[in-house]
Amino acid sequence: MFFKKESLAETIACGDVFYRHMMMSLQEQAKVLRVENDDQGIPHVHYEKTVIRTGYQEHAGHRVLALATFEREFHLAH
Repeated sequence: MFFKKESLAETIACGDVFYRHMMMSLQEQAKVLRVENDDQGIPHVHYEKTVIRTGYQEHAGHRVLALATFEREFHLAH
């Protein structure tokens, strides 16, 4: 029996929170605002970025990444 890994494109939703480990003890939090295609049909994730370190959070504004890159770099919060 084979199992197909579910694509993030099929499951990502507005409000989902993802994390990416950065250097040292920093983490980047991404709260999904929306996913939409650009003019060439490539899906992009629009998200609100927050940098988290021990005892401190810094809001870093709105960011956009291609869905494929976002899926490779971030993991879903538990």
